[in-house]
Amino acid sequence: MNREKIYIITLGCAKNLVDSEIISGGLAENHIELTENPEQATKIIINTCGFIESAREESIDTILEAAQLKHNGILRELIVIGCMSERYSAEMQNELPEVDHFFGANRMKELLQYLTGKNYLAYDPALWRKIMTPRHYAFLKIAEGCDNVCSFCSIPLMRGKQISRSIESLMKETELLAKRGVKELIVIAQDTTSYGWDLTPRSSLTELLKELESIDGIEWIRLHYAHPSHLGPELIPFLANSKKVLPYLDIPIQHINSQLLKEMKRGLDGAAIQKLLEQLRKKIPNIAIRSSLIVGYPGETKTMFQELLDFVKEFRFDRLGVFTYSEEEGTAAAEKNDSISQKEKERRMAAIMNAQQQISLENNQALVGTSQKVLIDYYDAENNESYGRTYRDSPDIDNAVIVAGKLEPGQFFDVEITDTLEYDLFGEILSKLR
Repeated sequence: MNREKIYIITLGCAKNLVDSEIISGGLAENHIELTENPEQATKIIINTCGFIESAREESIDTILEAAQLKHNGILRELIVIGCMSERYSAEMQNELPEVDHFFGANRMKELLQYLTGKNYLAYDPALWRKIMTPRHYAFLKIAEGCDNVCSFCSIPLMRGKQISRSIESLMKETELLAKRGVKELIVIAQDTTSYGWDLTPRSSLTELLKELESIDGIEWIRLHYAHPSHLGPELIPFLANSKKVLPYLDIPIQHINSQLLKEMKRGLDGAAIQKLLEQLRKKIPNIAIRSSLIVGYPGETKTMFQELLDFVKEFRFDRLGVFTYSEEEGTAAAEKNDSISQKEKERRMAAIMNAQQQISLENNQALVGTSQKVLIDYYDAENNESYGRTYRDSPDIDNAVIVAGKLEPGQFFDVEITDTLEYDLFGEILSKLR
């Protein structure tokens, strides 16, 4: 009998990554071996994403590819977990007999109990977490689920209603992360700005951030997934004056046309979103604003799209992601006539990304000759280059600063920007900060 070894594949967003980290930590604490080689695994766990059609296709392809190891490897058991498994478990059980067990996104405690054979195990990030990111940064998931009713989104159908974690539990987890060497904390939830509304007594994101920034060792705190309708008035002045919470905000606006925003059930019209974004830049002059947009939503006319494109060119987001509309079963938008072809959706996406590419290049060129505080993420030995980020950039999704030579990951450096590409910057070290 081969000794049990488990390999974990994580698909989708950072929230899934945190789940996989907790599972990995629980297994390690119970002396169950994890492997980085799927061909050596006796069990494979696939943490799936079911957010949009392309994510579901990736999940299915990954499952089928892993299942081949049952025939030409030592794999004995294939386990599927996560969002797609939560929503489509019945269908997947019928169509994927290769899978031995399915656990939904809301059954992670049961998964840990199954894998370890211990019924007392809690699904607690403060107890069980094995960081899969570079050791100097980590994600902090402050809530599960979502209470929003966006017409295009199936997340509430998979993750359920919002359940905020207590400030006490989040402080405990962050203190442990800091002791392990984490310097950058990336705060995530489906909607971080509605954090604490469901707690008793009621709390808020600002209250949480005030507590988190008191923890020694944490130097950067970064915010993701702020809903524009829920950006409380106390948050903006706090961001403007905080010593640790970065002037960086990921605030998905999805569109700027008021009619589409109403149909999307986003809470604010185009004028209100524009006013909010302008207020952010006025109150926090050095803020880096990341957003995401949806093109090809049912009923998006060429005029509506042009309004969105013109706004992108005018506002000049610091960072931007664009998605083509994907019809999601069970959502309000799925009842609409999705008459825009996929080719046209992709054309619209390309038009916005081409405009944003030029904006990004011009923004980068404006930094040439300036000194920037850079956190080093990793060293590329093959090219003898170190990759880092300024406060404007979140790992994996934003720009990088490239410096010749070997620098220690997790260290801050003062870097002079010498050249740029559309997204990445090149620099030379002025001094080591810490």
